[in-house]
Amino acid sequence: MKAMSTKAKVHYFKATGRGNQIRLALAAANIPFEDAYPTGNDDKNKWRAIGGNTTTNIPMLEMPNGKVYTQSLAIFRVIGRMANLIPTDDEGLYLTDKLIADANDVRTASYKCFIWWGATQAACDEYIDTTLPKHLANFERQLKQSTGEYFIRNELTLADVACYDAVMNYGSNRVPGGALGDFPTLKAWVGRVEEYEGIKKYLASEAFEALGKFGPKSLGK
Repeated sequence: MKAMSTKAKVHYFKATGRGNQIRLALAAANIPFEDAYPTGNDDKNKWRAIGGNTTTNIPMLEMPNGKVYTQSLAIFRVIGRMANLIPTDDEGLYLTDKLIADANDVRTASYKCFIWWGATQAACDEYIDTTLPKHLANFERQLKQSTGEYFIRNELTLADVACYDAVMNYGSNRVPGGALGDFPTLKAWVGRVEEYEGIKKYLASEAFEALGKFGPKSLGK
């Protein structure tokens, strides 16, 4: 009989991508997990068998009890509810949803600007010079309006995890020399998120180190 895993499994490619905020949320929640990468052997049919969707199934989260969650944002919110990373008051709930949407806007814009997926250098340069700074300024503005050290008061929430992934994985890490020089409040907040116990441990882990990451070459730099 196959032994049941005591860890959750994140089914996704060996890269940050859309699986990154899920992994970060699990880390922040101190939920043990391991990565399950494609094997190159009938992966899509295997994912359909596990996840049940006849369309795309990854990222996909498989819990130790066999429960499977699909669709990246749905998974993300499930983790938030599991670990109380979502506020319970109406304003906090609104801000969480709003900031997750803001983060998703960055990802959408970012995915249009990968040189190796056919984007022009002009489009990539516009992302660096205009599009990304506009989004970073919006995050900076909202952080300054917060009454605490995180986006929603003084506790790290799912909103912080989503925005961190957008700001760093899809933003600053792709720009030569980084992109936070004009955004000191945002830069200080990034430091606080990276010092958050579970996230700090994950970012220093071999599992994170092994992942493919988006760097300046993705923007032709």
